[in-house]
Amino acid sequence: MNDLVIVFPGQGSQFTGMGRSWFDAHESVRDRFRQASGIVGYSLEELVFTAPTAELTKTSHAQVALLVLSHAMYEVVSADRKVPVAAMAGHSLGEITALLAAGALDFEDAVRLVKARGEAMQICATENSTGMIAAVGTPVAEVERYVAEVNADGHRVQVANYNADRQTVLSGTLDELKVMTAHLEDRGCKVVRLNVAGAFHSTYMEGAVAAYTRVIEEIDVRDPAVPVYSTVTGRVYGSAQEIRDALAVQLTSPVRWSTVVAALAEREVGLWIEAGPKQVLKKLIAGAVGGDTVHSLDEGTEEALAALDRFIERKRREPGLVGLCMGAAAATRNRNFDEDAYAAGVVAPYRRLQELGRLDKDEVTEEQRRTALELLGTIMTTKRVPEPEQRERIASILRRTGGAGLETSTGAPTG
Repeated sequence: MNDLVIVFPGQGSQFTGMGRSWFDAHESVRDRFRQASGIVGYSLEELVFTAPTAELTKTSHAQVALLVLSHAMYEVVSADRKVPVAAMAGHSLGEITALLAAGALDFEDAVRLVKARGEAMQICATENSTGMIAAVGTPVAEVERYVAEVNADGHRVQVANYNADRQTVLSGTLDELKVMTAHLEDRGCKVVRLNVAGAFHSTYMEGAVAAYTRVIEEIDVRDPAVPVYSTVTGRVYGSAQEIRDALAVQLTSPVRWSTVVAALAEREVGLWIEAGPKQVLKKLIAGAVGGDTVHSLDEGTEEALAALDRFIERKRREPGLVGLCMGAAAATRNRNFDEDAYAAGVVAPYRRLQELGRLDKDEVTEEQRRTALELLGTIMTTKRVPEPEQRERIASILRRTGGAGLETSTGAPTG
């Protein structure tokens, strides 16, 4: 259980007064609010803390406010800590916050992007009498079957959010959702109507795509510094171009949050932290993996920070990637008794590993980590370790150290 995952909430987590304690206590949060206000052309502070709730809940306003507050909260936490984040993810809008926190976007570009996203979605929603409902407590496969039954009569109800095994959100026209609600309730399903302005994450949002895509094409997008999971595909983004492509179709594609959580859980996550208001994602994740390792910065802040500090201290005491490579090299049984080959392929590489091992593990560069893995590969090959065993040992080291993306000369899978 060695990975730390940071997640960011999407629209629906906003409420008047959210983040007040963070705003009052931290100059960096106030700075982000002021910076964003200059970009969007209105006072974010007034919107969040004093404006009528109806103003904050507008799609064009809520998305900017959530992005800025969630990111500012994460910045506070990481400002005076070396936070060993293994991966990030976000629900819908929160995915853009994750990309920002991971370094794929600049703050100004992220605010511009979300402003355009919210405005385009709001305009599209006002042009159609649409909405969303949640089917709660019913397995996804059953909900999908019931949707297919309703759509067989000519309706266009669509799955918008795969939130959990037993929480599925549907989009459609208000008339269609009335039919869908009755169909679900007749079959014993619990249905909750969501207080949203439109049929998000469905083809009913096609009218918002062009304006949003124009801004995507204008901003600078980079490869993230840490892995970020796409809720469009359920997989880690592989490149900046993949980010652009996924963002362009995100408005009309379902949010595959349960798929993302399942993929992250395979990383042996030791700590999940939700950075943003409320604890919507904390509850969803806890329902899937158990609640002992899941925390929210907004509700239970001190508990979350204490858990984070304990995690950081534990990681500090653990050997880094180079140390694990040295341990694996020393523990590997030798099957090669050619002295010259042993000197060249084991002794010399191990001495180079020892040199790398003298560095602070937090200061080791990606290139040096890659070198350490290659040296271990050389040692194991020289010792005639079977390739499947080599792959497993290196994969284990990468799992323990969050080394996704590194490649080795052994051709071992790297996460």
